[in-house]
Amino acid sequence: MLGTTSLLCYTCKPTKREEANNADIALSMHLALRSRACGDWMPLNENYGIFFAAGVPSAACSRADGNPAGDARAACVAAARFGVDPYDDGREASPAVAYGAVMPEVDIVLKSLRDPYLFRLADGGFGIAATRTARGGDPDGSERSSFLLAVSRDLTDFEQLGQVVLDTDAGVNKPSVEFDQNAGEYRIRWRSDDGVARIAVVRDIAEAVGRTLAVADDTEALDAAAAGRDPAGACADAADVYGIADVVPGNSIAITEKEARTLIARFGRIYNTGASVRPYSIPASLRGEEARAAVWTLRNVCAELKYSDGSSAMRAVDWDADEIGRLNDDLAAGRLVAGDRRAIHGRIRQTVYPVPFAVERADPSVFAWKWNGEPLFLFIATEDEDGNCIDPRGGRTHMPLRVASSIAQLSDAAGGREREVDLLVRGDLNSEGRAMTGCFWAPELHVIDGRLSILFMPCFDGPSANPDGSPNDRAGKPDMWTGSCHIMQLRQDADGRDLDPREPGNWTVPEPILGPDGEALNPVQRISLDMTVIVDSGRWYYAWQQVGSVWIAGFDPKRPNRLTSKPRQIIVPEYAWDNAIAEGPNAVVHDGRIFLIYSGSLVGIDYTTGLVTAPAGENTDLLDPATWTKLAYPLQKSGMYNGEWQLGTGHGMWSHDEDGNLIYVFHNAEYEGGRYGGRDAQVRRVHWSAEGMPVLDLQSTEELHPDYACITMNITLS
Repeated sequence: MLGTTSLLCYTCKPTKREEANNADIALSMHLALRSRACGDWMPLNENYGIFFAAGVPSAACSRADGNPAGDARAACVAAARFGVDPYDDGREASPAVAYGAVMPEVDIVLKSLRDPYLFRLADGGFGIAATRTARGGDPDGSERSSFLLAVSRDLTDFEQLGQVVLDTDAGVNKPSVEFDQNAGEYRIRWRSDDGVARIAVVRDIAEAVGRTLAVADDTEALDAAAAGRDPAGACADAADVYGIADVVPGNSIAITEKEARTLIARFGRIYNTGASVRPYSIPASLRGEEARAAVWTLRNVCAELKYSDGSSAMRAVDWDADEIGRLNDDLAAGRLVAGDRRAIHGRIRQTVYPVPFAVERADPSVFAWKWNGEPLFLFIATEDEDGNCIDPRGGRTHMPLRVASSIAQLSDAAGGREREVDLLVRGDLNSEGRAMTGCFWAPELHVIDGRLSILFMPCFDGPSANPDGSPNDRAGKPDMWTGSCHIMQLRQDADGRDLDPREPGNWTVPEPILGPDGEALNPVQRISLDMTVIVDSGRWYYAWQQVGSVWIAGFDPKRPNRLTSKPRQIIVPEYAWDNAIAEGPNAVVHDGRIFLIYSGSLVGIDYTTGLVTAPAGENTDLLDPATWTKLAYPLQKSGMYNGEWQLGTGHGMWSHDEDGNLIYVFHNAEYEGGRYGGRDAQVRRVHWSAEGMPVLDLQSTEELHPDYACITMNITLS
C-alpha cells in the first residue's frame, strides 16, 4: 500500500536492571517502525516500553463500599474505566481508604503483560489486546478466561478499558482482534491451553468490557499467520529476524506516514538540523551615543536553532567583540553610508555542565534568585554519602547550600563543594523544640510572599516502639518515619532587604507544616516529604509525598506553615515502571499547561521520572485528581547520555540558566560493578518538542550540532 509503513509491537525478554530491561520494563508493549529505505526495524523510545498494563485497584477501595471520604480510587486515573476486577484477590483495604486515598502495593495490584496485539478500530484508531499477568510475568488467573483491552488515538496515549471476559476457563492464549468491515463486527481469536482455536464476535469492542462473550470453536482453524500474526513471531532467533535485542514479537500492522511521523516525534530522537540569525538593518545616519546604543543591542541578538521534528529554540550567541567594536566606532564616526554591509561572527552559547555536577548530592535544587538586585544561583540538596541519606557522614547530618554567580560555579569541578555552607546540622531544634537529628531531605528553594524559603524534611530520633507496638529498630537514632515537611525562611532587615542566605543565623527556625486544623499532614503514617510549590490563577498550593503518592493542598503564602484545605491524593503509582512510589513533585508552566514531574520505582538504579499535566491560568481546581492527565510511560528513564549510562534518573526540579533557558536538575545513581554508592546531581537544558512535550535527554550534539555552532549576523546600513 502506497504511503504506509509497518509498525511492530513486541515485548522483551527480561535481562538486567543495569540495562533498563528488568521484568517491570521488558513485560510491556514496545514499538518499532520498519524503515522503507533498508527494511530494518527501528525500535522507538530507545527500545523501552510504551504501553504498560495498569495496576488494578482492589474491590475493597471502590466507591461501592460506601467510603464516607469519597472515591478512594479517584487518583487511579489509568484504571479509571475499570470496574471491580473479576479476578480480585479479596485483600482488605488499607487505612488510606478511610481518607479517600489508596496505598500503593496494598490497595493496587500491579500488573505486567505479554503477547500484545495491535489492531485497527472501526474509526481508524488503534486497539491493543494482550494477556495480563501478575507483575513480573507470572499468571494472575485472568489468562484463564479474559484478555486486557486498551484503545488509543495515535499510540502516544492510551485508555485502558479493562478485561474482556470470554465464556471459557480453558485458557485465552495469544488473543487477536480484527475488525471485519463487511460484517461490521470485531472477531476475537485465541487458542485454548490444549491448542483449540476459539472465536468470539462483538459489534462494539469497547462495550465488550463488563460482559461475558459467548465463544465458539473457530471452524476455519486459522493459524497465527492467517490471523494476521507475523509468522516470524514464533522464531527462536527472533532477535536475528528483527534485529532488536531480546525481542519477543507480537504482530505488525500497516500505518500511514503521518502516523509514523507522530510516533517518531514522540518516541524518536530529536536533533539539531540548522541555525540562523535574521539579518539586521541599522540607519547609517546615526552618530555618537545613538550609534553606539544601536550597535550595543546587537550583542543580545540570539540564534534560532531548528530541529528534526520541526521544533525550534532560541540561544544566546557570543559575538566577536572586536567586530562589534569596529562597527561601533565606524558608525559613530560617520565612516559608513547607506548600502554598506558588515558581517559579525559569533559562536552559539552552549554550556555543557560537568558530569557529575555534584557527587553524592541527591534531590537537587538549583534556584535563580536576586539578592537585593544581585543575580545569584543557589544550589541545595540532600547529603547522600555512600547512599546513606538518613544519618550520613558518621551521623554528622547537615543541609549543604552553595551560592555562586553562575550555575557552572556551583559544580564540584568549579569548587562548589569547598564553598558549601551548612544551614542546619544534626541537633538543631525546630520550632517545637525538637532536635532534628537526621535526614534533611529534598530541600527546595522557593520565593513565598516575597521571602526566600526552603521546604524540606528533617527527621528525629525514633521512639522505642512503632505505631503498631512492635519494637523500633531506629529507637534513639534518626528515624525517617518520624520526618515531616518543614519550612524555614530568610530573614529581612527593617527596610525589607534580604539578609545574606549564606549565614545560618539569617534563617528562621524550621517549622512543621500542618493541616488546616493544626493536624499532621499524613493521617495514615507519620512521614511527609518532598514538598514543592505550585502557583496558578492566584492560588497557592503545596504538593508533596506521603502514603507513597503525591498529595496537594492549598495554602496562604502569608502563613506558609499551615494548609488552607484538606490534602487530596492526585498521583498514584499505577504501573510496573513507577510501582511502589510517586514522589518528588515539581512544576513548571509552559504554553498554558502545568507540567508536574514526579519520580517513581523507589530510590536506586530503577528510578524514573513521570509526568502529569493540567491547564494553567484557567481557574482549574488543581485539588481535583480528574484535572490532571498522566503520561502512561516515563518522561525520563535510565539511558545513555553523551555516551555514558545514567541509571536511576529522577527527583528533578525545573529551573532556569543565566540566559533564561529552562534547565532540569536531577540526580542519578552511582552504580559500578554491581555496587550502589548513592546519588549524584546533574544539570541539563530542556528542549520543547514541536508537539509541546519537554525533552529531558537531548544529547549535547543533538542540542547543537558542531557544524552549526559558528554563525554569522549580516548587518546592512540603511
